[in-house]
Amino acid sequence: MIYLGEQLEALDKFYSVVTCWVKSKHLGRKKASNLDGYKCNDLNCSVCTRGLQKIEGYNRFFEFIIPKLEEIIKAKPDKMLQLELKLRADWWSNVSHDLNEFNDACSEILSNKGYKGWFTGTKGLNYDLAEWLDQHTCTFCNRQYIFTARKNAEEKGMTCQFDHWFDKGSRPLFALSFYNLIPSCSVCNSSVKSVTHFNTDEYLHPYLDKDISSRFKFSSIPNTATQYDITFLNEDKMDAKTKRTLDGLGTKLVYSKHSEKELQDLIDLRMKYSKNYLKNLLENTFDDKLNMAEEEKYRLIFGIELSEDNMHKRPFSKFKKDIIEELLKIK
Repeated sequence: MIYLGEQLEALDKFYSVVTCWVKSKHLGRKKASNLDGYKCNDLNCSVCTRGLQKIEGYNRFFEFIIPKLEEIIKAKPDKMLQLELKLRADWWSNVSHDLNEFNDACSEILSNKGYKGWFTGTKGLNYDLAEWLDQHTCTFCNRQYIFTARKNAEEKGMTCQFDHWFDKGSRPLFALSFYNLIPSCSVCNSSVKSVTHFNTDEYLHPYLDKDISSRFKFSSIPNTATQYDITFLNEDKMDAKTKRTLDGLGTKLVYSKHSEKELQDLIDLRMKYSKNYLKNLLENTFDDKLNMAEEEKYRLIFGIELSEDNMHKRPFSKFKKDIIEELLKIK
């Protein structure tokens, strides 16, 4: 898993657009025939420049939720469950004793209409959010690129999937919460993590835990005389939170098929050639006059990034960095 940082610029853009969408679905677009409708002051707003239709029958929910939108959209992951309890209590005390009405409205407005119908739609916000975040590989596995590209601005193209850390089925209130949307590949989102119920007390979170990449290291163990399996260094001493996260994300599983490819290639460089071959690659490939930084050497020779801030830019950066460090220690 890769640390994503706070992403404050992306957060502000996201909050602005989601707010416009919610208010437009409450009041409809402001125009001559609907003077009570909503329209922001941004002439280029991707929501307010479209003819969105209001959603009927949910006035009570909209009036309750709109004053709390900023709190919901910008909630930090470790504060979300407390916020949910607070809003449910507020609804009970000031709106209705029917909490099913609140849950159903969250599911219909924020999850079904909001996330499924709008966020991931043809003109959805998922493309914009992916570009604002500018993450190049899957947050969970760092194995696959998650580039965003469209033929035209208004058409579907390719982009990442967004995993809900707190799944939208059981926590629909946070279906459009910024820090609950994790850019990921389809394998990690749909197959491996799926609807695993994560929390911030027992699992690492890519928007909270800055030291994610340094809490574990990939390693290799011999399977046969010539083959190796991928494992974790000192797994028996790994802290429970890190181990639970790696298990929950199926990290060892999704990397297992790479033992015959990426792992074997690196081991071959060390075992099939001279014992100093890897070291020679790093030290002697480029002329000293170039004064090339270590990071640039690793990028050009192995196609990876060394710094944790840049690991997302190249697939397998964390994995290859750890394995190369291990191989260089072999005497």
